[in-house]
Amino acid sequence: MVPPLRDPSADPLLPPSKKALEARIDDLSRALARLEARVQRLEGYGGAPDTADLAPPETVPAPAREEHGSLASVLGMVGRVCFILGGAFLLRTLTDAGTVPRGVGMALGLAYASAWTLVAWRAPSPLHAAFYALSSILIAYPLLWESTTTFAILRAPAAAILLLLVGCLHIGVAWIRSLRAIAWVATLSVLGTAFGLMVATQSLEWFVALFLALGAGSLWLTYGRRWHALRWPAALAADLAIVVLTVLTAWPGGPPEGYRSLLPERSMVLALGLVVIYLGSFAARMLQRRRTLNAFEAVQTALVLLAGFGGAVRVALASGSGAGLLGGGVLIAGAGCCGAAYPFVADQEDLRANFSFFTTLALVFLLLGGPIVLPREAFALAAGLLGLMATALGLRLRRTILLLHGTVLLTAGAFASGLLAQGLAAFLGPAAGLALPSAPALAILALLAAAHALLVARRPAGPLPWRFRVPSLLLGTQAVLGLGALAVWLLYRQAHGGGPDPGLLAAIRTGALSAAAIGLAALIRRHPASELGWLVYPLLALATVKFLFEDLPAGRPLTWFLAFMVYGAALILAPRFLKAPRAASETPPPPSENM
Repeated sequence: MVPPLRDPSADPLLPPSKKALEARIDDLSRALARLEARVQRLEGYGGAPDTADLAPPETVPAPAREEHGSLASVLGMVGRVCFILGGAFLLRTLTDAGTVPRGVGMALGLAYASAWTLVAWRAPSPLHAAFYALSSILIAYPLLWESTTTFAILRAPAAAILLLLVGCLHIGVAWIRSLRAIAWVATLSVLGTAFGLMVATQSLEWFVALFLALGAGSLWLTYGRRWHALRWPAALAADLAIVVLTVLTAWPGGPPEGYRSLLPERSMVLALGLVVIYLGSFAARMLQRRRTLNAFEAVQTALVLLAGFGGAVRVALASGSGAGLLGGGVLIAGAGCCGAAYPFVADQEDLRANFSFFTTLALVFLLLGGPIVLPREAFALAAGLLGLMATALGLRLRRTILLLHGTVLLTAGAFASGLLAQGLAAFLGPAAGLALPSAPALAILALLAAAHALLVARRPAGPLPWRFRVPSLLLGTQAVLGLGALAVWLLYRQAHGGGPDPGLLAAIRTGALSAAAIGLAALIRRHPASELGWLVYPLLALATVKFLFEDLPAGRPLTWFLAFMVYGAALILAPRFLKAPRAASETPPPPSENM
């Protein structure tokens, strides 16, 4: 059977024939004509589109066309707003004339405003919804203001509750209909009215609670609509309201006249509520979305700690009560921060900031609330133990932020126990005031030495950044100061006879500084990983200044002899130990990437 002949123009491998080229040109001409017709129709030039190719134009209802910003539609909506406001003034006229009782008139006015909010919810277009909601806002908030201040129909609690309900109604409709401008107007109207009523009624607690509720609601609503700027005014208003509340509650001599009803317990609950609402929301959001801290959360966290937690501490100190409540709040907040930090322990690099954020919050809660809840000595021991634990955990998890937190906690324990004050007094104070460091100070001294030894023994490989070396240096410096103070006290107690002997004490101090320089230089010779070698030359400089300005004026031949001997030995031995060659095995390993 003979196969059929093929048209050469149909073969894609052969050059096209003249007829095929003409067909393609005709197709391109028709496509270009259709495209030109579409462009003309879109630009309004009146070109006749190809009805065979173009779909029929979509029929747009007349109200929808009106809604797209024509002057007539806008003027029509303004006229409707005038009619709505006229109805409100009619109710006001009937109420002023006594035809309607004031309480009934106020209720009818709120119902009238709420009805137009519901009309805005069911409006056919966003433009209609915006104008109806704006009309309701213009009626509701002045009505609540006058009902509370001018006519005294509403007391502060009822005014705060109604103001919150009306604000939630307006903001809720704005959120449902995606009316950002109406949400802004409603939020600012609620905040302004609430601040005015708080001042006019001198009733703080109810309106502060309103600010807290509005701040929490606006925070979560803006998460859904991404109206991120809207959460700022509500948050700042809540912070300011807490500051006013706590300052007036903790006023010296009691709250001022007109605010005598303020109770420290309620003020502390509201102040801690600010902390719980915002920090709890931030933690839940970061855990839910697995994202890093943003600018608003960082700024509001600092403001919340200053206004909320700082205000609660101020009230507790001023009133002398509420320590148990504050302690419970501290424990809950600290435990919550530690729990929120746990999921980010072994997370990816871009989320490590969350771990630092939550652990730093836990540290702040402990440092602010610990001295109030615990006695001074107990807080010093607790801070020291937690600091040692944080240091060990930081080495295990390879997180320098925990090393910094451990250093801060141990330093706080040294301050609270009196170790630093007693150490400075041993080298700078008079002979009559020299005393043995207290038992808590000695315990903190042992913890400081253990933490520094742990950093030296388990340091990561290689040269490390300042974030690791500074904690090691600070802990070692405090340990050296404490050991020097203990040595000065022991030697002076054994050497002096009866009364104070400033010359002998000066020689003993010079001996302690010189011995510390020699000992640290020898330690660095055997353990070059320790940062205490940085203290050798500063100690020699201090010994020089002290020898010139204390030993020589206050001493006698015997004390001069002792001071010259130990000081000279330090000048000879300490530099020699530092320049001694180190074994190759003691050279630090290569650098680490994680610390």
